[in-house]
Amino acid sequence: MRKILFSILFFTSLNSQDMSSLQNWQNILQTPEMLTYFDGVFEHIGIVVEETNERFTIHHSGTQFDFEKGIEDGKVDFIVPVQLQNIQNMIAHAKDGQIDKAESWRIIDVLFTPMTKVTLQTPVLAVNWRRKLAGVEDLIHVYLINPTGREASKHSLIYVKGQWLVIKGLYGTPRRTYRMSPEESLEYQRVIFTAIKKDTFWGWWTFGRWYKDWRKKVSVTH
Repeated sequence: MRKILFSILFFTSLNSQDMSSLQNWQNILQTPEMLTYFDGVFEHIGIVVEETNERFTIHHSGTQFDFEKGIEDGKVDFIVPVQLQNIQNMIAHAKDGQIDKAESWRIIDVLFTPMTKVTLQTPVLAVNWRRKLAGVEDLIHVYLINPTGREASKHSLIYVKGQWLVIKGLYGTPRRTYRMSPEESLEYQRVIFTAIKKDTFWGWWTFGRWYKDWRKKVSVTH
């Protein structure tokens, strides 16, 4: 009985703390700086809190963020799993409404995997012959450069059996290696997100031209 009571008190305390954190996070997001930072990055993003499995959606309307409980399948651009510590960190780093380079790196490090998985599912990159036509290699290493000089965040992008895998860490021998700052990663996300939303031949052709020029600045082949 005592163990049951302790468990109830523990989870009640955890959920209470989580809700307080989310409410603070909601208030912090409602700043011009945050709206600008995420403009063009997403319109509807699903958030899953790993410790509590709480699920909610953030809508970026252009002038404000709207929060909605739950995640409706097919109605979000991508789903991001976060830990309570991620939320607390964002609260701590964004209290002044500003996002410096170190804070931007932390945000991109959390968002990179789910955002990349979605963008790699686009018609240009998911279909093998189109992927080859666009000049996208089947094994890629990505370094998200930490502006503080600390170790970069490393990811492997692997195309196998008609699908992309996005894995934390470096695996295999890459055909191309990217080294990107948070700003360069955001630039890529905004451009491909625009192409995804338009989903037209002209839109993808424009993206393809931009991508081939952009990657010359941030990558090397092997």
